[in-house]
Amino acid sequence: MCKFVSRIASIATLTTAAGAGLAQGTLTYFWDVNGTGSNTATIGPGETVSLRLLAAWDGPGSGFAGSIYDILGIENWDTGTVTRYDNLLDELTGDGNLQPNNDILGIESFQLPPAFNPNFDRSNPIAIYEIDWTPDDYTARTVRLTDANHLNDTIYTDDFGTSIEFDRNPSEGATIHIIPAPGVLAFAPIGLLACRRRR
Repeated sequence: MCKFVSRIASIATLTTAAGAGLAQGTLTYFWDVNGTGSNTATIGPGETVSLRLLAAWDGPGSGFAGSIYDILGIENWDTGTVTRYDNLLDELTGDGNLQPNNDILGIESFQLPPAFNPNFDRSNPIAIYEIDWTPDDYTARTVRLTDANHLNDTIYTDDFGTSIEFDRNPSEGATIHIIPAPGVLAFAPIGLLACRRRR
């Protein structure tokens, strides 16, 4: 298996260099929060957030090859718990290293080319990472995170591993607005008024 992996790595290196002269395109990263099709969501008490990182490209290509990157908190990301983190393209790699502050470092989202991979995903856009995050409490605040430090943005141009680097269009990250239970807050004045009348 190690020889096979080493051979694939050598092929990828050579074919990337060979394909460097081809026309490039743009690879765009974006987040989907709670399956809403938006990178922003609002949650209340008891709710968990599901975050999905996707990549889409325009230009030549037969499928997403890979990227090495980190997922980092920008604001209040450490005020909750990552309960699940999954690198969806981890044929040769792991899910990354979860840090105490919920950052995930050293992610390698990569898939072998179609000729060596019967499960190759040609989707465009393609989902590459998923996270479930639960707030430690539901005090009002905004939570933000993003993908960062991409070392490569590679697209295959054929089924045998020829690949080229695309220009990167970085994501805008994801935003989660946490709000207290609106129903409880809305009826609090009415409850107080009823208590006063009873007296």
